[in-house]
Parts: sequence; structure tokens; C-alpha cells
Amino acid sequence: MKNKTLAIFGIGTCILSVLTSASDLAGNFKFPAALILISGILGLIFIVIATIRIWKESKLLSILLVSSYIVLCIFLAIQEVVTPSYGSPLIILLNITKVIHIIVFVCAIIKLFKMK
Repeated sequence: MKNKTLAIFGIGTCILSVLTSASDLAGNFKFPAALILISGILGLIFIVIATIRIWKESKLLSILLVSSYIVLCIFLAIQEVVTPSYGSPLIILLNITKVIHIIVFVCAIIKLFKMK
């Protein structure tokens, strides 16, 4: 898989994860659990392959990509267990982590497009 193909795969996994996160007003997911699981697995595969590819060019970006993904997964797991109230520090930290992960993700996509 070439770097540009990997970048397009990453964009596709991001779009799929956004689509599968849709829920109704009661909080029930609109898509089956199997599709949500596939989306998560594809996202993890992209993170691993992109980290390996980017490691040669930019170790800092690779470390940021993996660490932001791990921290995001930890906060999402905590949110499922605890179910915090509106405006709690956990929700604020989760949202900050999501923003940081998206910024690092976009930087990784740009890096993959620029790599030969």
C-alpha cells in the first residue's frame, strides 16, 4: 500500500467512524454493533500502519498519533463506565482530547500525502 493510498484509507476510516457514531434521541446507536466494531478495527489498523510509515520521517508525529489515540480510547472507556454529568471535567477533557487527536490525525494525513 502506497502512502497516498494509506492516507485515503485513513480519511475513509475517519468518515466511517463519524457515520457509525450516529445515535437517536434516546442515545441508541443507529448502526449495528458489528459495523461499529469494524470501523474501530479499521481505525486501529490505520493508526498502526501510519505510525510505522511516519516513524522514519517524523518520530514526534508518530508518538503523538499513537498517544492521542490511546488517551482518547481511555477517556471513551471511562465515559462508558462512569456516565458523567453534563459539564463535568471528564467531558471537557474528552472533548479536548478529541480535538487534539483530530489535529494530529490531519497532520499525519498531510505527512502521508507529502511522503514519497
